[in-house]
Amino acid sequence: MTEKRKVFIIGSKGTPAKYGGFETFVDNLVSRQNSSQIKYFIACRRDLSDNKADLYDYKKATCFNVDVPNIGPAKAILYDLRALSWTLDYIQKNNIRGAIVYILACRVGPFLKHYSKQLKLYDTQIFVNPDGHEWMRAKWGFFVRKYWKLSERLMIPRLQ
Repeated sequence: MTEKRKVFIIGSKGTPAKYGGFETFVDNLVSRQNSSQIKYFIACRRDLSDNKADLYDYKKATCFNVDVPNIGPAKAILYDLRALSWTLDYIQKNNIRGAIVYILACRVGPFLKHYSKQLKLYDTQIFVNPDGHEWMRAKWGFFVRKYWKLSERLMIPRLQ
């Protein structure tokens, strides 16, 4: 039997879907999974998770909880970075080859080069779903919008 392809999803707040579009997408993805050749791992923010265990199963996926302090708008960035660190550590410890890391939103652009170099050592592919122009949203302050714009610009070249 062929080993299942591991797909790590980073950037949604968690499961079940009750937070927004990315969460609904992830919930539908694992709910409608037909292939037995894919194993999903979903990053979840522990403060929003219904399950407080470090690892737990949700439908056909394994969820891993990530703790993040409440540091304002930077919380989302730190969450994604900690989820990426967990993913890299898991891939390294289990010597997983050929995984996929699917990043929802462009929050980690300045840091992606660091992770992509290490993930490539394990033949891991990185895909990004950018979510639009977050830097244009009025809800963010001036400096946060500047960061979003920079991060979005840095996400694509880092993947090549």
